Amino acid sequence: MMLGMAASTALAADISMMGDAKLSGEITGMASDGTITLLSPISEKPLVLSADQVKRVAFGNAGASPEAPEQRIELSNGDILPVRVTSMVAGLIQVESSVLGAFGIPRAVVSSLQLGIVPKKVVYAGPKNIQGWSMDESGNQAWNYEDGSFVARGHGALSRDVALPKKFILKFTFRWQNQPNFQFCFAQPPMAKGVRQDRYIAEFSGSGFGVFREAANRARTPVILLARSPEQMAKQSMKVEIRVDRTRGLLELFIDGELEGRYTDSVQPIPAGTGISLVNQGTIESRQSVRSIMILEWDDRGDRHRSEERGDGKTDSLIGRYGERFGGKLESIRREGASTVYVFKSDFQKDPLELPEEEVSTVFMGGEGKPSQSAATGGLIVGLRGQGSMRVSTCVLEADSAKVEHPLLGSLEFGRAGISSLERIWKPKPQPVND
Repeated sequence: MMLGMAASTALAADISMMGDAKLSGEITGMASDGTITLLSPISEKPLVLSADQVKRVAFGNAGASPEAPEQRIELSNGDILPVRVTSMVAGLIQVESSVLGAFGIPRAVVSSLQLGIVPKKVVYAGPKNIQGWSMDESGNQAWNYEDGSFVARGHGALSRDVALPKKFILKFTFRWQNQPNFQFCFAQPPMAKGVRQDRYIAEFSGSGFGVFREAANRARTPVILLARSPEQMAKQSMKVEIRVDRTRGLLELFIDGELEGRYTDSVQPIPAGTGISLVNQGTIESRQSVRSIMILEWDDRGDRHRSEERGDGKTDSLIGRYGERFGGKLESIRREGASTVYVFKSDFQKDPLELPEEEVSTVFMGGEGKPSQSAATGGLIVGLRGQGSMRVSTCVLEADSAKVEHPLLGSLEFGRAGISSLERIWKPKPQPVND
């Protein structure tokens, strides 16, 4: 099966050898028996490395990385292919990608289709300086920029418009001395004036951590309350992550990487502002700082892929983008204009559902498509750019191409620039027989 071919030259690589040895250079070729030819700065002649000497090969980036598709196919042996599904007719799924090209996959060897895997777009990352931020009207210079952090001593506010999208992830690290009394306000009007306005306030003080909903015409309403005092945090530091879906009024809170819970804002309308602000209410003696502020555009379909359950696996299952589940059979996939339509015959209605791909999160294939991890029988794990991987029995690298033998898909050929790594699968040693 001939896949996409991408122009390339010999690729720089870091090679981990048996033991602790490491080599780097440019791989000019790799034979079917695993022998690698390496141009190395430590040798005038090419080095020839046998397969039993090499544990892992990591390739560097050669020019611009290929654009990763927003979909993945998981095969029944656990392989992940970063491809976009274009159609399915008579049990053959047609796919394409900038890494592997265009080819067909029998649905019988497919475990699941995962859609809507959108890379998180960075909206803001910093701070790098104080430019672009505005002090409060009092002119109080409480906030300063110091070595990658905003540092506050005394009362004062710092704000800016970051063009918050409707769904976003807000991350920051907060540190304090003595007693904290700090607010991180978000989803507020960029040019807001006055004390009360439509926004969210993440607040940490001696009484604990909370996220409050403030509105122009009513008192503050708690959305999240955690009875966690500063004395419980010996390092005087906390990493906060708040995920906000303003289309549905949903918030998720993570503290130091742990999910605290999922919450609903019942106050309508949901704050539509695009600004953020840092407010220090502590004393001059209490130094407080904020660093590692990152705001990302959030598409929660990618998060859902990690938590969706397959079910009994006897029939196909389709999961919608908002978590709705249908059992039945995926009958076909067809192109319709710029989109792709999934035709799914549900067990609970007569006419098939016709869903555009934007409304589909995951399709689990029933029957033979259930996961069945292959036993370790030697060969290689080929890492693919775009967060994919495949297990192959052999891999041959030539000037611009990679040729592999795949246990489910047969012979494949594609541009070698699509490979990010190679790792040997070692055959288990035979156990000694005890008499």
